[in-house]
Amino acid sequence: MSFLRRIVQNRTLSKAVPVGKPLIPFPLGRRDPSSLPKIEPNRDEIDMDRRPISLRYRVTSMLELSNLDKAAAYSHHAVSEKYRVERDTVFICNSVIGAMCDAERYDEAISLFNYFFNESQTFPNMLSCNLIIKAHCDQGCLDDALELHRHIVLDGRLSPGMDTYVILTQALVDAKRLDEACVLVASMERCYFMAYDVLIRGFLDAGRYVKASQIFEELKSKLPWRVYHKATSLYKVSLMEYWFKQGKDEEAMEIYKALDMTELMNTIVGNRVLQVLVEHGKKTEAWEVFDEIVGLCDPETFGLMMKCFSDQEEDIPLWRASGTCYGTIIACLCEQGKMSEAEELFAKMFSNREEVELMVGPDVSTFRAMFNGYVMAGRVDDAMNMLNKMKISNLRKLAIYRAT
Repeated sequence: MSFLRRIVQNRTLSKAVPVGKPLIPFPLGRRDPSSLPKIEPNRDEIDMDRRPISLRYRVTSMLELSNLDKAAAYSHHAVSEKYRVERDTVFICNSVIGAMCDAERYDEAISLFNYFFNESQTFPNMLSCNLIIKAHCDQGCLDDALELHRHIVLDGRLSPGMDTYVILTQALVDAKRLDEACVLVASMERCYFMAYDVLIRGFLDAGRYVKASQIFEELKSKLPWRVYHKATSLYKVSLMEYWFKQGKDEEAMEIYKALDMTELMNTIVGNRVLQVLVEHGKKTEAWEVFDEIVGLCDPETFGLMMKCFSDQEEDIPLWRASGTCYGTIIACLCEQGKMSEAEELFAKMFSNREEVELMVGPDVSTFRAMFNGYVMAGRVDDAMNMLNKMKISNLRKLAIYRAT
């Protein structure tokens, strides 16, 4: 899921945190701020028409149309006195920074973060910081990410959550800095079992089975009862994967057979089990699990299953898929030349679309998948019709039905 969609679906993440003391600038890592792309908006005038449409809607529309440069230009004004709206400002900032990160335009993302939250002294929320922590990690600048985390902890006005610790723990594990990962996880004020899961798998991948077991025993003593069974199930799946990687399929399958349906029906556990089974060639077992939990599959897992079972005679039950998977499914169907099935699902996306919601219905990437699928099938007229349909859909996104 892109950061923009995640921000929209988690509205509480876009609320600003009130500032109660002078703002200490957030560290940008080893970058010299003067080396970042310059941002010099004209705060008196804005380069857009005079229709009474909110800045938030204009920015979101540009992002949905994949026009990042225009979205960024509009977003510069979110922190100005003229356009600042309490419920929208940090949302706009996060949306554009997240989109830049998705596009791997990291310097521009960091420049925006610096402009919004250091120069303009708008106070961010934890999602704002997580975006930059992840950007540092993706660029291999792990120490810069850790520096920002330390700043947040010492400042005390924001509280790092599960996403923060999962990102940093995964980066430390990938860098084979396991001892530091242990220290980080031990420093968490709350027991985020997903961070522990990343750490345990890191030790298992390093062949340190005993240490991984010790960490899990430590985790069990800290777990709240409401997540105990989920964490235990994830540990079993991690062990199953470990034995597969050790070439001990029998031990791995014993763990798999011991999993009950209640455990598999958990979204996180079920998706992980499917991924492990497919990656290690257990297609029969994977299909059995998939048939049971298809409605719980996330887009990544559904795409994996479609590629794995593209050549089997039995049809994949697409009608049972979650709506969040439609874009992924359509892209896979188009790649496989199954255009009639892609058309049916594409039509369903349009029929489910509510006029007042921007973030539902086919996005640009889904239109592109359909267009490419028609071209590969030699259906040029259908490809041109799809292009026209995309233009009409995008024009509707720019209509004045959310004016303020």
